[in-house]
Amino acid sequence: MSYQLYWGDLHSHCSISYGHGTLPQALARAKQQLDFCSVTGHAFWPDMPTDRSVYADIIDYHNEGFATCAKNWNELVRLHTEGTEEGSFVAFPSYEWHSLKYGDHIVYSPHAELPLKDAPDLPAIREVARAVDGIAIPHHIGYAKGYRGINWDAYLEDISPFVEIFSLHGCSLSTDAAYPMLHDMGPRDFGSTAEEGWRRGHKFGIVGGTDHHAAYPGSHGDGRMGVFAESLTRQGLIDAFKARRVFAATGDKIDARLHINDSWIGDTIKAPGKRNIQISVKGIDQIDQVRLFKNGRILKRFFPMNSTPTDTYRLRVTWGWGRKDKLVNWLSKLSLSEGSIQVVDTCFSGQAVVAPKTDHDDLNANTDEALLPHNILERTDNSITWESITSGNLTMRHATTQSLSLEISAPLNATVSVEANGHRYSHLLADLVGQGRSHFLKGWLTEAIQIGPAVSINDCHVEATFVDEPELDTDSYRLEAAQTNGQWAWLTPIWAER
Repeated sequence: MSYQLYWGDLHSHCSISYGHGTLPQALARAKQQLDFCSVTGHAFWPDMPTDRSVYADIIDYHNEGFATCAKNWNELVRLHTEGTEEGSFVAFPSYEWHSLKYGDHIVYSPHAELPLKDAPDLPAIREVARAVDGIAIPHHIGYAKGYRGINWDAYLEDISPFVEIFSLHGCSLSTDAAYPMLHDMGPRDFGSTAEEGWRRGHKFGIVGGTDHHAAYPGSHGDGRMGVFAESLTRQGLIDAFKARRVFAATGDKIDARLHINDSWIGDTIKAPGKRNIQISVKGIDQIDQVRLFKNGRILKRFFPMNSTPTDTYRLRVTWGWGRKDKLVNWLSKLSLSEGSIQVVDTCFSGQAVVAPKTDHDDLNANTDEALLPHNILERTDNSITWESITSGNLTMRHATTQSLSLEISAPLNATVSVEANGHRYSHLLADLVGQGRSHFLKGWLTEAIQIGPAVSINDCHVEATFVDEPELDTDSYRLEAAQTNGQWAWLTPIWAER
């Protein structure tokens, strides 16, 4: 069976419950970069703390958000339905059910309608999901059990075919994975990681989702998911979800694939003899390494090895910086003197909000008032024009810059020119290979733009085939891909039985 790769974010928020920005904004922004999304309403918390001397602000804040969600629920469902055009874009309504004991879960359905129903515990919320042919997906699983992390003792594969391991909360894959959890909810605990779940023998997929609270599904770098599905329809996607043909990514659309004897990620196969393993990774920037795990240990590492001359490159242009309390409106155009732009990947992100408070506007200048803060205005064979609104980086570890990744076909003596707010900067493509060139628009401590680096397309791809043999009664194989720019993809395992 052949499947198409689609990109989405099933976990984002806005002011429809608690958060910032509107649902129409969220859906419009999702359609810029994704094939499907869900804007989730915060709805219920049956075991919320009751000690008001300690948790009064949390109790009141959540209850107010839950009431807002209930009031707006019909509107949430209606706008998700109206925003769906199967074959082009799919929006799933969903709601979040919190739990200290069992961990937070989000309920989804393949149907356009989704009743808003509470439940006292995890078994009961599963029955709510089953009643609509749906699923209940745990997220930020890495927090300790009893503190809104996953409870593997209570996990069931059928209703939760995958878990969310990456978001603004950090990465819950393993104890030492990239992106630690820095939220005030605490550090990750190995007993709640995906690695522990697999070690226990559970079979589940892994995905990324932003958990973004400012109306920006798919906010770049905050978490996305890839899914291999037969069709871009509600049912086609839900079928793929239940089959675990899903994987997690941070932001860059890394097309990573693992096949064993023609199986797909998420499959459990009978393979008592030699196993033909195929690996394909197509990044949108230089690949650092690809790692294949077998039974939790690194089996092989792979690196780009193709030195065949090429005139195809990945070129990134990034803009922003400057003062965090000042908005900058950008009108920019990139053009090539020779060659053409083959592919454009937008790497747009929203306000960095995972735990919204009333002082949100004090964090930095609010760039999300516009329906589309960042937008492609025109594209030709050899040029692209865009507009954007940025403010300075929130911290030295929290970027608010925006970028485009372009696949271009051009000779090394081609000139890459960028016009930004009346300023023009030009470089030979040869001078951008492996190098980024920066330009300040108005001097020190003002907004800036970086042109490059450009990377040979050969350095963005890894292909490998080899033969492996059984080790255990059931062997698990899992692939990870890392780019040099810090972007990751983590694949759901394949389980091979003797």
